[in-house]
Amino acid sequence: MKHYLIYIYTSILVFASCTNEIIPTCGDGSAVLDITSLTRAGASSAMAIDEDLAITILDSDEEIFRQYPAGKIPGKIVLKPGTFTLQAYTENQNTWNEENNGLGAACYFGSIQIKVTDDEIKKIEMEVPISNYAVTLTLPDLFDKLFKSYSFTLSSGTRSVNIKEGDKAYFPVEEGGFTYKLSATNSDNNSHSTTPITYRNVEAGKLYNMTYYYGTDANSGGLDIEITDDMETEDEDIPL
Repeated sequence: MKHYLIYIYTSILVFASCTNEIIPTCGDGSAVLDITSLTRAGASSAMAIDEDLAITILDSDEEIFRQYPAGKIPGKIVLKPGTFTLQAYTENQNTWNEENNGLGAACYFGSIQIKVTDDEIKKIEMEVPISNYAVTLTLPDLFDKLFKSYSFTLSSGTRSVNIKEGDKAYFPVEEGGFTYKLSATNSDNNSHSTTPITYRNVEAGKLYNMTYYYGTDANSGGLDIEITDDMETEDEDIPL
């Protein structure tokens, strides 16, 4: 059996670098934030500033100093000297779990601290990581010939969804993992269900592939499962 490792890379790259939103020059004691690159991790974009990202700049008192919605971020922003926090994110922070008919969508969030001095031009390159994770399902060959119907249920916190092979469901890391259960009806109309199992070792930015294959133990009476991500593999025998 071939096992595929699926990667979602996460990182924040910050390189040091001030703005007048109209004429980006220093010289009056102000500073300029020059955003040369702002992208989502793993996403392809021809734009230097990803149009799916919004930003909020907080001052040292955690008050909003500047805020720009997605698609409206200027390349250069005027700042007063001081320390700021730059937050970059997709605008689905509170709605991502409602997208794709309830299966959810990737949610991005990242922040960096910026310190600027008089007449400084601060250049920023930032890659914003995914803050949630996804789960997908892979079934063995000929599964649809042996089982005429099935349901695969994923639960995390108070949310529960059903996915089909190839679907992706997204969950927050804060819930501490997900519980999965496979139920199927075979060609003889016999229904079988696995015992719900909880997988807790989750990390933001990963896609967990729940890969089932036919049981190698004649006494197991069913399927085995392998859970793969880009760091580890876990196997369990599951009667079905």
